[in-house]
Amino acid sequence: MKASSRVVFNTGVQYARTFIGACIAFYSSRIILKSLGASDYGIYNLVAGVITFLGVINIALSSSTQRYLSFYQGKNDGEMQAKIFNNSIVTQLAIGLILAIGMFILTPFIFDGFLNIPSDRIHSATAVYYSLIVTVFFSMLTMPYMAALVAHENIVFSSIVQIADALLKLIIALSLLSILSDRLIYYAIMMAVIAFLDFCVYVIYCRNRYEECRHFTLKSFDKKLLKEIFVFSGWMIYGTVCVVGRTQGIAVIFNQFFGTMINAAYGIAQQLSGQATFISNSLLNAIRPQIIKAEGGLDREKMLRLAEIASKFSLLLLSIIAIPAVFEMDNILNIWLENVPDHTKTFCQFVLLTALADQLTIGLAYASQAIGNIKGYSLAINTIKIITLPAAYLCLHFGLQPAAVMVCMLSFEFICAISRLFFLKKTAGLPITGFIKRVFVPEFIPVVCTTIVCWASHLILPYYLFWIPFLLSAVTICITTYKLGLCEDEKQIINNVLAAFKTGMRRNITSQKQNPEP
Repeated sequence: MKASSRVVFNTGVQYARTFIGACIAFYSSRIILKSLGASDYGIYNLVAGVITFLGVINIALSSSTQRYLSFYQGKNDGEMQAKIFNNSIVTQLAIGLILAIGMFILTPFIFDGFLNIPSDRIHSATAVYYSLIVTVFFSMLTMPYMAALVAHENIVFSSIVQIADALLKLIIALSLLSILSDRLIYYAIMMAVIAFLDFCVYVIYCRNRYEECRHFTLKSFDKKLLKEIFVFSGWMIYGTVCVVGRTQGIAVIFNQFFGTMINAAYGIAQQLSGQATFISNSLLNAIRPQIIKAEGGLDREKMLRLAEIASKFSLLLLSIIAIPAVFEMDNILNIWLENVPDHTKTFCQFVLLTALADQLTIGLAYASQAIGNIKGYSLAINTIKIITLPAAYLCLHFGLQPAAVMVCMLSFEFICAISRLFFLKKTAGLPITGFIKRVFVPEFIPVVCTTIVCWASHLILPYYLFWIPFLLSAVTICITTYKLGLCEDEKQIINNVLAAFKTGMRRNITSQKQNPEP
């Protein structure tokens, strides 16, 4: 399969996975919120936020492993791939144990005044904390295997596992209704069990499928390679701390000023954002290995062009869902949740707009990883994200409404997106004028047209037809993008994929006619 066709195929698979997973997750969260109540749901999201913040090393090391695996695939160096994988296993295990022990030691500090949790729920919150430590530990051990799947562009298997994961979480959500004991503790324990099952599935599959995953040995432990990966990972960790720290730091700030109830609203908004960005991430996960392999193959021009394509289409894919969702948020929340916590609508609208701002130049983040200059990128770009926290604190300190915090987050995200252009121009020779011409200008017409269509639909249609703007958004984005938003090479890729699809359909029809069923 050609690289362009593989990217489109993998994007389609992940798009289908995301749609199925989002439907399951949204229904599950409705049941969970109803079963746990707004306060306990807020407690879970607050404690999970602290764990996520402490476990950012997991994300950074996984991205580093995948980067190096893809880079050496571009060089066709199987020996280095096996060495990188083995070193990543040792690293993840060691750091996972250190993190788990450290998080256990921090328990008294976390629950003795740091978090604003009702005294009668401290015991349950602590149990949730311990369960989430186990979840993070097994998630860390899983990451090298997931990195191998991404490096090999095996999106189908990972999508199957993630759909199964979502179904298991739905089953657990449904079972909450019949639990008579502490439902919060039960839910947290079950999440840890799912993390363990995911780990087992990935290990078994990858060890049977990929050569570099089969033979784990300490003999391949390479201090020089480990140092190189650790330096890269260290700056990835810094960048991830900025990203996750902003998200979870805002949750803690909200908690300090307003208590756990507002954390329920913020948690719902972050869940919506996560499900929505999975749509654009479908493309990014499919194209990221190609970006890194192009750099590994010493083709800088191709690498930057792929980064431009990733930026353009990730924004357009997210716009299909995000733009109508902003207008129809009241209807979505009323159908999704029986009881909508205060501020949920505003939070959800702003996190979607923030996600759109991030997608403007998101491909350039992966271009920077491919080049390997992650230190400069993290300091110059990701630092902008963490500045949101002091700004958010000052907003609430001076008596502004919670919505002001979301305005801060959106503003700093936009500054961050634009800053990527100037950083990549300096480090990789990115032509900013060309990027604007090939990405920003072609995006403008589809996004504006879709916004107008969704706004008009929202004003005209009754509330029970809230789903129509989503259909209109998809049609408008597809038509305006194909007619007015594609460069020649992009249109050629799509035409080739459509032609291949039509050819495959004709062959299938011809085969059925020649070999009819008895």
